Amino acid sequence: MVDKMGIKKILSEFGEFYAEFKSESDRAAVILGTAKLDLLLYQLLAKFMVPNVGSEDELFDGDAPLSTFHAKIQMAYRLGLIDRNFVRALHLIRKIRNSFAHETTGCNLSSGAHRNRVKELRLVFKYEIKFEEAKNLFFKDQPESSGDFRTALALVEIRLEGTIKHVLPLDPSDACELIPEAFYEAKGKNEAE
Repeated sequence: MVDKMGIKKILSEFGEFYAEFKSESDRAAVILGTAKLDLLLYQLLAKFMVPNVGSEDELFDGDAPLSTFHAKIQMAYRLGLIDRNFVRALHLIRKIRNSFAHETTGCNLSSGAHRNRVKELRLVFKYEIKFEEAKNLFFKDQPESSGDFRTALALVEIRLEGTIKHVLPLDPSDACELIPEAFYEAKGKNEAE
């Protein structure tokens, strides 16, 4: 079992993000927290993929294929950077964000469909022993659904940050070549003869 100092060390990486979202309204925590996760997925994919050579990124900029949170989630999964549970958690967070973005008043994580999605999100973490400890240590003053959401957001954010630090970029030299190097070597030998 992880002790309180272990949890504090793990969540110390959460830093300013944690401090900011602890006292925010549910709406702000959902929308701003999800924006942070979207940015982290972008950073993960950009670090892993072969770098873009142009000034505009045709995969991420504007209405490009990977410009949405949903698309980044799916791509990270398909590239093997995150697992199914990670995908499920991110999609639940995305759905909560989408609902909050379209409601004009009264957004809170304890009401109706939001509470049900947070319960689903909590189930993704049912085997995570640090979840309850982290919630009790950092979010015990929040209503149940708000505390669960913020704890899930914290754990997802920390794991994405860790993955970004440790992921190895693809090596462009491993790419399939249209004209293999051996062809150039053979051509040079033939011309020399």
